Amino acid sequence: MENPGTPIHPLAAARYQSPLRYPGAKSGLGRHIKTLVDESCAVLGRPELLVEPFAGGASAALRLVGAGSVARVLLADADPLVAAFWETAAADTERLIDRMYGEPVTLERWEYWRRRPTEQLTREEAAVKCLFLNRTTFSGILHGRAGPIGGRTQSGHYRIDCRFNKESLAQRLRYVGRLYDEGHIADVWCKDWSATLHDVAEWYPMLLPDRVVAYLDPPYLAKSSRLYAVSFDPAGGYAASSQRDESRAWEEGLAHYRLAHHLRTACRFRWILSYDHDPVLTTNWLLYKAGRMTPEPEDRRLLGVRAWYISKRLVTLHYTASGAGKRRLSEELLLTTLPPCRVPADDVLRPLNSLE
Repeated sequence: MENPGTPIHPLAAARYQSPLRYPGAKSGLGRHIKTLVDESCAVLGRPELLVEPFAGGASAALRLVGAGSVARVLLADADPLVAAFWETAAADTERLIDRMYGEPVTLERWEYWRRRPTEQLTREEAAVKCLFLNRTTFSGILHGRAGPIGGRTQSGHYRIDCRFNKESLAQRLRYVGRLYDEGHIADVWCKDWSATLHDVAEWYPMLLPDRVVAYLDPPYLAKSSRLYAVSFDPAGGYAASSQRDESRAWEEGLAHYRLAHHLRTACRFRWILSYDHDPVLTTNWLLYKAGRMTPEPEDRRLLGVRAWYISKRLVTLHYTASGAGKRRLSEELLLTTLPPCRVPADDVLRPLNSLE
């Protein structure tokens, strides 16, 4: 396959590239992911493909492909609204822009899109719903109990249209379309993380194991049921009662263990994982306490799964947490199977312990 060069576009190096806001989006994380990928190039060469199984706002993917750190990206998300948005933004850019310009940014329109069931929408309508609700709802939350910016009385300092600059959004949407037209966005999938990682290995065997990298930014360890309709579970859905909240939290907890098990034992290509730092992540053997991958002998023999080392780093970020209303410092955990000799260990990317 032809390797596209670095995109030439005014937004390729811009601070804000994604048309979507996303709950929990961490300012500055993209540059650390870029550092990890760029450093590994000295050993592995430039990755042909970066895969984001939890695409969301896709800010990291857009940052890396815009900088030329990777040749192309593949976006995947289990939320049908999010996947429909990226599919439409990439392949039907001008139609989406036309629909966006035709949308009155009002509380009545917010209520309209909130009531429309996603399963009854066309892909284009789902893309419009995603963009509209994302830009007009508190913290960009698409589902559940989050209300419109400014509240239903619209009496606050900020109003429902304060994050809906149509000219700026049109520029970002056209940038996405340009990336797709030039081959920098390889595809968009509506799949959960498990199907995505499996299918990438099936569709791109020529890139295994070192020329494809997965970047995974899963939902919060403790807050995902309040922020996302679909995270690990493709069925999605928000809890309707406190009892259901507890059940969903338990299921989400299991999902984090399933993801960890796959990454530690079965992933056939390199990966980078980011989490809001919680000590349990690196003290529990069922999560990421291990210092290297431990694939089953049969998987090593038949699938070529490697026993790569897992480097662990902490970075300090400024970000806006859902419900906080202000920016604050937070510790972010980065784990990766990129070559440990090329993973920086300094005051910015801090080793988790003194053994690294």
